Amino acid sequence: MGNCSPSPRRRRPTEPGSPPLDGTVSAPTVTVNSISVSPYALARSPSVSAAAVDAEDAGVVRVYGSDGCPVAWRLRVSLLYKAAAPLHFTPSEAAPLGRPVLRLSAADPEVCGTADELLRQVDARFEGKPRVAPPERPRAASPAAAAAAEVAEIVRLQHRSAERHLEGVAAKVAEMVKKGKKSGKGRTVVEAAEVRRLGKWYGDAMEVMLEHARMEETLIFPDIQRASFPGVCDKVNEQHGRHLPMMNGIKEDIKTLLTLELGSPLFHEVLVNLSVRLKALQDHTKEHFKEEESDMLPRLEGVRRMQREEGKVSDKSSSAWASEALATMEVTHSKLFPFFMTGLLPQEAMQYLDLVCRCTKNTRHLVSMLRSLAERLEDANPSIIHNNPTKLYEHLLVKSP
Repeated sequence: MGNCSPSPRRRRPTEPGSPPLDGTVSAPTVTVNSISVSPYALARSPSVSAAAVDAEDAGVVRVYGSDGCPVAWRLRVSLLYKAAAPLHFTPSEAAPLGRPVLRLSAADPEVCGTADELLRQVDARFEGKPRVAPPERPRAASPAAAAAAEVAEIVRLQHRSAERHLEGVAAKVAEMVKKGKKSGKGRTVVEAAEVRRLGKWYGDAMEVMLEHARMEETLIFPDIQRASFPGVCDKVNEQHGRHLPMMNGIKEDIKTLLTLELGSPLFHEVLVNLSVRLKALQDHTKEHFKEEESDMLPRLEGVRRMQREEGKVSDKSSSAWASEALATMEVTHSKLFPFFMTGLLPQEAMQYLDLVCRCTKNTRHLVSMLRSLAERLEDANPSIIHNNPTKLYEHLLVKSP
């Protein structure tokens, strides 16, 4: 881990985000064994003492960096998942070599470095899950094995998010059914806003599931079929076809609820039917994902070897296949990215975040994804982030305008 090197000469503090007065870009002063005052962090009136500023900043984690720097935004998101301390982000173009600067508390020096180095600093200071630094990956037996492992990890994590969101929607409907049974005559306990939020939640889950299925059908299954034997993907493709009418039926039930009188016998009947349909979709989806993961994903290494033999890929970029898979998830990785990520447990979210940051080539798009996630997580209680992903999304739905 490399600390920012000392500044070559003393300068008057400037406002964060402003260029140095002499036109140079220099790193903040860092003294490892004592508190250091930085022109980035402590840009205040000369009448404010360093001791007063340190007292004010005690316990606050601070990140300074360009608003367009993906590493700065990744740090911000990771610290929100870590939920270790209050977090403050200050846009600053003066960070050394364009890298963000991290200060873990008022008593710590500021440090800069690569994303992995800074994330390891966060893990070292704030113990416990989730670990935000990427794990040491075992050396793959071949480039084909490395590429296959990345794509398999993407598929599995997308499965987990879809499963949990379906579980969350089903639990919400079951709760509404239970409330309806307990309500007295003429008393409405299910509100229209609940039904509308339910429709949005399910609509977002359906969008992610359909886009995931299209990714598999266009990028993975055809080559598995060619590399293995005819008919190997017929069953999973057939299951995709069966899921669509079930999903559309559920969507229509939710639309019907919005047209009915709240608390009426017909409303309750449609709600009960919706609960049954959701349970059936949950069971089918879980079984389908299990079959894909046990039968399809182990074939990916053979697929990649076949692609290399055909001259379609080279060994130079083992992440190219994962990049292609992520690029096909256009809606999921734009307007639905915070939604998708709330379906992952914190450690899974860190795994997916690492894949996204390594395999997304468009820096502007990556920053947009990370920013949208950070803005939603800032609205959430840390205990919800850590303990219940679907409750997190329900919480954010309630807070949505």
